[in-house]
Amino acid sequence: MRTDLRHSLNEGMNNLMTWRNRYSKTEYAEKVVLNIFYRKYTMEFMFPDIIGCYEINLLDKPKVKWNDFNEGFQMLKTTYGSTAVSKTQPILLKLMTNTERNVGNTNYGIFTPLISESKNGNKAKLEEIEYAYLYYLLTDDCVLLWGAFGGTGLSKLDAIGKMSGVIIETEEIKTYGQIEQVLGQLCAAAYLKENYKALPPNV
Repeated sequence: MRTDLRHSLNEGMNNLMTWRNRYSKTEYAEKVVLNIFYRKYTMEFMFPDIIGCYEINLLDKPKVKWNDFNEGFQMLKTTYGSTAVSKTQPILLKLMTNTERNVGNTNYGIFTPLISESKNGNKAKLEEIEYAYLYYLLTDDCVLLWGAFGGTGLSKLDAIGKMSGVIIETEEIKTYGQIEQVLGQLCAAAYLKENYKALPPNV
């Protein structure tokens, strides 16, 4: 099974169009990047809830928390929403002043020159920011799904295999950065390679 990320991609494209209409050209690139890190810090804050879906029972077997992964996915989405409001929102701008601090596998400093060049009319750099937004949105939705599959009794690697159609061997997954990298490559990047179409230039 390959995870169908159509809904996530449509949501992301709609968000980008909404922000293009809402913000001026000088504001837009920075607002998109702000949204990338709003999501990423929230995912990092709630990662204990995600990895907590992979529990072992007294018989050393995966603990089943729900029979349908959709139930788990909706629970994690609810946790994401409450974490965003209670933990991320109040301190996001402060967090982003530390431009070299990695959250997942990226940091704000990587985007600083892209924002600057986008403001000066570089359309290729703006598309790079928009693509990054979509990539991380799809990846983070996959991380939530991965947690949801854990609650059905799958192992961490079996859940990755179910989502990507790829059997992998990797070290024990313990961090947000690890699973973000794996699912980003196997699910989000693969899906975008087949389905991504750039928005028309923001002129």
